[in-house]
Amino acid sequence: MHPLSASMDYVNRQFVHRRTLLNRALKSKASRLVVLTGSASITILLVIALLTLSPNRYRSISLEKDVDIPAYRSPEPKSYDEPYPPNWRYRENAVKDAFLHAYQAYEYNAFPADELWPLSHVPRQNFNGWGVSVVDAMDTMLLMGLKFEFERAIEHVATMTFDLPEGQFAHFFETTIRYLGGLLSAFALSNEPILLKKADELGYKLLAVFDTPSGLPTFAINTKSGKKSGGVGKPRVLLAEIASCQLEYRYLAHLTGKAEYYHAVERINALLQMNQNLRNDSLWSTYWETENGTQINNHISVGAWADSAYEYVLKQYLQTSKSEDRFKRMCDLRATRGILETLLYLSPTRQLLYVTDTLGDIPSRKFEHLSCFYPGLLALGVRSFATDASIPDQDKLLHRWAAEGLAHTCWTMYGESASGLAPEEALFAPAHLIGVPKTTTFKERWMNHVRIWEAEGRLMGKPPGVARLAELVMKDTGINRDYTTRAGQYLLRPETIESIYLMWKMTGDEVWRERGWEVFKAIERHCRLHIGYASVASVDEPDPTVLRNKLDDMPSYALAETWKYLYLLFASTDPLPLDQWVFNTEAHPLPVFEWDEAEKKQYRIH
Repeated sequence: MHPLSASMDYVNRQFVHRRTLLNRALKSKASRLVVLTGSASITILLVIALLTLSPNRYRSISLEKDVDIPAYRSPEPKSYDEPYPPNWRYRENAVKDAFLHAYQAYEYNAFPADELWPLSHVPRQNFNGWGVSVVDAMDTMLLMGLKFEFERAIEHVATMTFDLPEGQFAHFFETTIRYLGGLLSAFALSNEPILLKKADELGYKLLAVFDTPSGLPTFAINTKSGKKSGGVGKPRVLLAEIASCQLEYRYLAHLTGKAEYYHAVERINALLQMNQNLRNDSLWSTYWETENGTQINNHISVGAWADSAYEYVLKQYLQTSKSEDRFKRMCDLRATRGILETLLYLSPTRQLLYVTDTLGDIPSRKFEHLSCFYPGLLALGVRSFATDASIPDQDKLLHRWAAEGLAHTCWTMYGESASGLAPEEALFAPAHLIGVPKTTTFKERWMNHVRIWEAEGRLMGKPPGVARLAELVMKDTGINRDYTTRAGQYLLRPETIESIYLMWKMTGDEVWRERGWEVFKAIERHCRLHIGYASVASVDEPDPTVLRNKLDDMPSYALAETWKYLYLLFASTDPLPLDQWVFNTEAHPLPVFEWDEAEKKQYRIH
């Protein structure tokens, strides 16, 4: 660790600990009684005692003036004073410092609310009011060895009741991946009994969402009364909302022995498996009917409305030690083929490989940041099936190529922006709009180009979109980039970082770690504030000091995912081997396990 970083890390942890104690003391009945009885001097002495070790400056990048800070926190893009070759421990500690800066800002200004408004410096209640930032951050604390922060988080978790007032509802998808996943992951890493106890309580309170004729979960539930809410689209729900709970509930069933947890999510798996037969590409629609369990639109995507459903099929196979072949068939042998055939496109001039959504087989050509998880999922599959003889070698190679091409395009979105941050959405142009002869949608699909390449003798050893990876082109060069920015915000998203991490794990190529470092530096330059981090309104703004470009938003998923994947990317050891852990869609690691004989018999697992 950088010497200054190490010393300030110690001082600040002591300060946070005392500040937390102070806040709790001043909110207590005893402190209020002291003030009421006129003994103000005692309160003053308490304040002085608790703040004795407060640091002489808040660790930050100041947008108003220069401050003495470690090189990796410099506001200047080229001022990173790092030796060559890269010092990965230095980078690992830089990410740890960034996480602490974010979490301590939340803890100072917003605890025990859900999130921090980083510009307003006030609490935000947007995920049930139970303190989602605490739960989302716990396993990251454990990975980074942040003992004091984790102990305070445990104290908060112990007070949770998970009850909501009448008329308020917990969004099932978000509550499951953030709260339930966070509690289970922290338990797996710490073995603290209170975490499993609270996970069991929450899992049980959410179970009523499955009480529908089809067994598909509804949008939301009141955790006290059990009353369900269909949300604005009732009785429709999104694919991601119904099929992103199996990892959490299957692990909870394994830990507690409660079969109702397993059976609740198994009905979802059965419907997914059955509905794969309704389309030639074996993919699922983005909207489902909760009453009868049917698909109700012709929109196909791996983006915002569907992403984690495909993720959880593969990861359920990995979660139980590759013992349930149905998930391998559903994912690698069916869904992956369908996605590569119908959703992957090649840009006309630069041959950038991208994944989009289709409506009635017509592509939108929209490229979402959220979809940038997909090359990582492909890389995880390639790594996991490397020695699986049941999957043809040509399929493995095709999946590897797709991962390489897509991950490069995801990185390009960062590398080609003025800020070094990627937009929420880009829009690729059809060929005829940029001077290329008009062609059919089918001919723009990547797999069509792959087949032509194969017929012409497989020149260069790799297909288009992978063989010649496009070089970075900045916006002001006058060169056509094949795409435009559709939504320019950067919302502290983790998906590209996740894929960079998994690409490094698949390939061992250090270039992916270097790209991750560039992303981290861009986040530090443009998102870091005096208090916490902010999302960015436009990635096309090159000046990090423009305050109007900051959004009053520091999502809890950044604590759970963004800094965790960066930390793992730079870690000098491998604390979470991929053959021993699977990450839920909020990056909460859950351990790989095996069903025992009693469980196999009870759940009819063959």
